[in-house]
Amino acid sequence: QENLLAEPKRQSLNAEEVKKEKNKAFDLLDALSRSGSLPIAYNELHIIVALTHCFDKDVMSTVVCDNVNPIEKLENSTLLLASAVYGIPARELIGDASDLHRLESLLPLLLQPSENDHLL
Repeated sequence: QENLLAEPKRQSLNAEEVKKEKNKAFDLLDALSRSGSLPIAYNELHIIVALTHCFDKDVMSTVVCDNVNPIEKLENSTLLLASAVYGIPARELIGDASDLHRLESLLPLLLQPSENDHLL
């Protein structure tokens, strides 16, 4: 998007364009810090990952006509994403034993025990 008030636009970048944009970001950081001569203290990096779900029908039709629980689909994709972001198995992200038991029956491939679980 060209500025904060402009309409957002969607654009995909190929590998070369990603490299170009990354270099532009580093050039900006280099300019702001005067090539590293100015320390950048008290900085933070925030990364936001957005996830949307689309169903062929509205929620009520998905539940009533297709007999599909959309919450289960959301739990599945959320666990997949969190597992990838944190780099740990999805089953380790579930703290409550009753939730783990419930989800194991719904998502058996995602939550299958690892080889090291028998050691615990």
